[in-house]
Amino acid sequence: MPRLTLQPERIVKSEHHRLQRQMITSAVILIGVTIISTIGFILTGRYEGTMSYQIIEGLWDTLNLVSTVGNLDELTTGQKIWGMAVITVGLGAVLYGFSTMQGLIHGKDMYRQWEQRKMKQKLDAMKNHVVICGYGHVGRRTAEELRKTNVQVVIIENNTHTAQTASDDGFLVIEADATDGDLPLHQAQITSATGIIAALSEDSKNVFICMVARELNSKIRIIARGEHESSKQWLERAGANDVVIPGESAANLLASLLTSPHLHEFFSQIALRGEHMMVEVSLNDHPEAEGKMLEELLIHKQHNGVVMSVRSLNGEHFFNPPSDRTLTKEDSLLLLVPSDFNQSATLV
Repeated sequence: MPRLTLQPERIVKSEHHRLQRQMITSAVILIGVTIISTIGFILTGRYEGTMSYQIIEGLWDTLNLVSTVGNLDELTTGQKIWGMAVITVGLGAVLYGFSTMQGLIHGKDMYRQWEQRKMKQKLDAMKNHVVICGYGHVGRRTAEELRKTNVQVVIIENNTHTAQTASDDGFLVIEADATDGDLPLHQAQITSATGIIAALSEDSKNVFICMVARELNSKIRIIARGEHESSKQWLERAGANDVVIPGESAANLLASLLTSPHLHEFFSQIALRGEHMMVEVSLNDHPEAEGKMLEELLIHKQHNGVVMSVRSLNGEHFFNPPSDRTLTKEDSLLLLVPSDFNQSATLV
């Protein structure tokens, strides 16, 4: 899959000027050879008649020579010398001009620009997607998990090799420094995204991403990776809704392996086998469930799912809720469902 490469405006303009110069040079060579050759034939006295007639005949003879047709007869010695000069110089110039234009049209530069335009169009059409800044170990695993839930993902990665890896994995990729102003996030359509994950290895860069993302989209959900516990408060102040400290998570995991090994085994099987997944369904997206009781939903009957918790608007969780609980549109359901569960399917 092609990736969008963001370059400094100075480099982009320089590349465009180079292509323009090559096109102009090729065109000037082709036109110049044709005009000079035509004037030469006219000055050698090869034609008689009006000037327009002589120009047309001169153009005809020039095209015959440079196209290697060579259908010329009754030439004087001077005209033959001029014709040889046109063939020697003109044919080489014309071949150079055509080869240059051919290379520009079918070469890697034009193909790369075509790919960039195609990628830009795909990004412009993105909505309700998730932006991941950084495709290291954390970013890659996160992107893979999101893809399992059919969430569209856009990757922003600065390293060329890593960006190519993300592209080969099938993700839309913007090759750029996510901390280079707000342009990379604008290109990733941050204003129409539902979430962004700052997964870079440096806390200061993740703080910057959180600040810019929150400024560009006040409603977006921001998840940030933090390397140090002391950075958590700064990431939250910068706009992060949640902060994940890998070291802290690893410590909790190590402890749970000793204290609750079977519980960890349960969640590991869910993650590794891929047969089930845990999802959150907002009832704001399912107006048909408003005012219904849990027992009326099709989650268990049709989808073989389990409602593990109901989250109210104030953030309170009701674990193992009773079947007669009445739902409101502000509630969210935390479900354990098969991996093929469609979150947009009707619940009633």
